[in-house]
Amino acid sequence: MSYSLSEPIVAQITPSGTAAIAVIRISGKDCIPLVAKHFSQADKLIQAPGNSILHGYFLDEEGEPIDEVLLYVFRAPKSYTGDDTVELSCHGNPRLAARILKTLLLSARMAKPGEFTLRALHNGKLDLIQAEAVNDLINAPTRKSEAAALSQLQGDLSDTINELLEQIINLRMRCELGIDFADQDLPPIDEQALAQDLASLHHRLQQMIASAAHGRLIREGFRICLAGAPNSGKSSLFNAFLKQNRAIVTPHPGTTRDYLEESISLEGYWVILFDTAGLRESTDLIEKEGIRLSKQLMSEADLVLYLIDASTYEDLPELESPDKTLIVLSKADLVDKARLQELKDKIPHDAAAASVMEEGGLDELYATILSRLEHNKEDGDTPLVTNTRHLAALQVCAGSLGKAQAALKQQLGFEFVAFDLIAASAALEEIIGLVSPDDLLNRIFSNFCIGK
Repeated sequence: MSYSLSEPIVAQITPSGTAAIAVIRISGKDCIPLVAKHFSQADKLIQAPGNSILHGYFLDEEGEPIDEVLLYVFRAPKSYTGDDTVELSCHGNPRLAARILKTLLLSARMAKPGEFTLRALHNGKLDLIQAEAVNDLINAPTRKSEAAALSQLQGDLSDTINELLEQIINLRMRCELGIDFADQDLPPIDEQALAQDLASLHHRLQQMIASAAHGRLIREGFRICLAGAPNSGKSSLFNAFLKQNRAIVTPHPGTTRDYLEESISLEGYWVILFDTAGLRESTDLIEKEGIRLSKQLMSEADLVLYLIDASTYEDLPELESPDKTLIVLSKADLVDKARLQELKDKIPHDAAAASVMEEGGLDELYATILSRLEHNKEDGDTPLVTNTRHLAALQVCAGSLGKAQAALKQQLGFEFVAFDLIAASAALEEIIGLVSPDDLLNRIFSNFCIGK
């Protein structure tokens, strides 16, 4: 890092703007006497124990009161950062908060994005998984993404990674004993037991990797593209998902020429919806560009809802990605149930009926979408992997374990097995931050807000 991790830093940790209160945090070496210079009860603050609250007035550099404040005092190591910390609560007038912050900046530096959490990592209050979870929790858009981030913040994934790391270290020790004492009169290493333990460990890694598909949807969102011919009901369905008239709906084909994007929460899942231009042959340059964008969004989506008007259905068009396409028989209220079932039986793909005009007309569609969302969900005690950085490291670890298994099976020697296990350990150590180059930390913490 190009800056000190002990000097006092300060930032407002509540959102800017007018509110009931604003909170400013200052943390680092000598931050308590620094604040005391501008506090009406300076002696009390200097002597205050950790986890105490003081009432008084914050003074400017001339000794004049700026505002009535409460100070929350945290002594190292029992603070968020692990350093001495003061959190100052003032009235939520942005001008008052700015004046207090300006005064503190005479003796402290403005915190960089994520620097309070970086110091918590540096002081052993959090590992790197938990530090990333702080930012994920702040930015979580739905209930399930909140729960996933909180689970990681509480250490569920970290505990599993540390357990796996301990198992790999144990396997390494057994291999190295076989190397160091090969010429001693000692019982040989049980290669069969070693192979079984390696296989069990590799299987557990594969389970975690498999959970990442579901984890990515929770963290990054499930992308659903509404596609189909003009006037098949895409924009009406888009509005029904949003429960508002976001897209223009007319009986004229080609009304939607550009795509619309909105997000919703569906049973706690973050769903990103795209309403696209109708698919048809066209000579209109603008409409052709809209159709090109529609096809691009279809290729990038996690699920394509291909709408077909149930009242005029004749034949199913050729689907480019049938595995991730759900046929939606729209305007289902215009045909009877027998005809709907006949159409579903005729379609050689998953299909669901939908009506935006009837109460409960989208229930079947919602249930089918949720079944797709839950498809990759892992059961049992496997912790959810939501971060692509974690996934990449787990894949490296699994690959190294696979090489170790192959080396053992081919009887290449315990040296080769141990070498691959060292690589597997390094991958897991990078996840929890035991081995993290500065450029990686800078990239991670640059995505934080300044107050964290």
